[in-house]
Amino acid sequence: MNIDMKRIAGTNDPLFNDFKALYADSFPVFEQRTEKHQASAFLHSNYHVEAYVEQEQFIGFIAYWAFQDYLYIEHYAIHKQLRGQGYGSRILQSFIASHPEKVLLEIDPIQDEISAARLRFYQHCGFVVNTHRHVHPPYREGYHGHDLLVLTTQRTITAEEYKQFATDLSLTVMEGDR
Repeated sequence: MNIDMKRIAGTNDPLFNDFKALYADSFPVFEQRTEKHQASAFLHSNYHVEAYVEQEQFIGFIAYWAFQDYLYIEHYAIHKQLRGQGYGSRILQSFIASHPEKVLLEIDPIQDEISAARLRFYQHCGFVVNTHRHVHPPYREGYHGHDLLVLTTQRTITAEEYKQFATDLSLTVMEGDR
């Protein structure tokens, strides 16, 4: 299996439509940026979308923000027909190994077997659960923030580190949304 990583630089990138389709298919609308806000995210120097392709087939993507002390994975998805075949863990573990910074992401609270399996997947990839109460701000008008669990690599984060993440999320990541 030879997976290539290709950076998507903006909405005119040849892989953008594949990214957009998988993004729309993988996340509920309240967890998605509008097209306008997705275009503005690409204008931030610390926003990156990495596409993963194998023999011209779009496998998935990691959309993340690079901050001074950590990377925040905002969205991560593997094509539905390819899930359960090892692509997800291989791509995520490679991503983590290629960055010395702590990696942070959010998942839904554990409420059923699907959310429990998702947590086990991320734990298998090296993430630990943090206990900070976290409400992700809404991406769109008419929606409310929603509770999520914060997961990190390397170790749990301190209250001060969590506060910095919450500030970065609110002032940088969500800038222009809502």
